[in-house]
Amino acid sequence: MNSVIRDGRFQKLIFANILSSIGSGVTMIGVPWLLVNREGGDQIYGYVTFCMTLLLFFLSPYLGVLIDRLPRKKVLLFSEAFGFLIVILFVGCGFFSGAYETWHLIGVYAGGSLYYTLHYPAQFAFNQEIFTREQYRELNSIMEIQNQAASMLAGGLTSVLIERVDFSLILLVDAFTYVAGFLLLSFIPYVSSQSQIAVSKASIWSNMKEGFLYLKDKPLFTVFYISSLMPFIGIMVGNYLFPVYIAKTLGADGTIMGLADVMYAFGAILGGYTIPFLLRRQGEFRTVFMTVSVFTAGTLLIAAIPIVGLFLILKITLGWGNAGSRVARNTIMMNEVPNEVMGRVNSFFSAVGMLFRISLLGLFARTAAYTGASFSLFIVGGLLIFACAGVFISRSLFAKDVPTLSKSL
Repeated sequence: MNSVIRDGRFQKLIFANILSSIGSGVTMIGVPWLLVNREGGDQIYGYVTFCMTLLLFFLSPYLGVLIDRLPRKKVLLFSEAFGFLIVILFVGCGFFSGAYETWHLIGVYAGGSLYYTLHYPAQFAFNQEIFTREQYRELNSIMEIQNQAASMLAGGLTSVLIERVDFSLILLVDAFTYVAGFLLLSFIPYVSSQSQIAVSKASIWSNMKEGFLYLKDKPLFTVFYISSLMPFIGIMVGNYLFPVYIAKTLGADGTIMGLADVMYAFGAILGGYTIPFLLRRQGEFRTVFMTVSVFTAGTLLIAAIPIVGLFLILKITLGWGNAGSRVARNTIMMNEVPNEVMGRVNSFFSAVGMLFRISLLGLFARTAAYTGASFSLFIVGGLLIFACAGVFISRSLFAKDVPTLSKSL
């Protein structure tokens, strides 16, 4: 990892990401908790999450084209500026009104969701563009460790601050993390690739079609990637279900919600450290199959046994399973997908993931208040079992007699 850690570009990138992750993490953990604990808030939060996911489903292909069409550094800087403007707007709302109405919280959540949907695919393509193939495995591992360490800190801060400090002050600190991130990213040396100049000459629809056609000839890779993406979908759906599960099923308070995020982040950090070792020793297929299976088992156990202590322990397995599958999946994707179509290919999988989330959130927003969060988690666990089967079906991509993944495609 030393070749990556000593790289000045990476150092600026990692510190910018830490600041943005902590700031947005505190906000995106705090907003759901404040919403869920209002009268009818669990259903309101479910509908808001559903509507935002539906909006992002339609926006995602366009964002993918823009990430390929524009210099990635400019997209990243724009995302930081956008995050700052949205948050500072609602800081003003809170200060002037003296309290946060439900629509204020919805606005903060919507802005954070838009920021996340633009920033992280752009960062993924940016990382692939400026670093070398030999650095991808270490790069993805360190980025995952950083993201989850920031989430752990955000969870800890949230559990301490959410019921003790005015939310306007939390948002104000969040706003300045975006400013710091913008300044650090602006100092990273960057020259846009020529491929982006070529793609800008085509229409946005032809650009989107090109990304789809790239994957059309690789059905097994598509099955593998969507299957390995399911733990992440489980986490995204869990962002709605777990606040309801903690408040209604476990009968716990905001401290447990913060601790749960800390435990999840701890497991994810373990994943960031252990997955490169597993990739070297066990190979890509076994590593992904193992991580998806562990995540599946953890989800089903949480649904079946609603005990606070067990829930916190199992959040470690969810963190390890999701982070592990993501490090392995991202490394494979960086190695196999050309950078000039990365934004569109990434947005295709993002759209598929959002389609799953739209379907699940639309169902759970209507049913979770009546059937309970545990029943919804059983449904997620059932889909994860199918994901394990999908990873298993795609095992021929990683057959030992095939020198590289790309040759098997």
